[in-house]
Amino acid sequence: MSEPYTHVRLICSDDGGLNHRYEIRVSTFVQFDENPGRRSISGLPSKKQAEEIAKKIARSERDRTGAPVWK
Repeated sequence: MSEPYTHVRLICSDDGGLNHRYEIRVSTFVQFDENPGRRSISGLPSKKQAEEIAKKIARSERDRTGAPVWK
């Protein structure tokens, strides 16, 4: 089965005044395939399975950071 992968971006925000900051965006992607034939070859999860994997990752992040998970 395909593993989730993470993409990290560092964004500098400077409004020209006193506000200077860096924003760190971390995104985790869980790929899925809705075609059962292709899915059996690619090893990707179904949409429902991918959703469960994504929820598990979101709960883990919420527990780690204390941040709310948006619905």
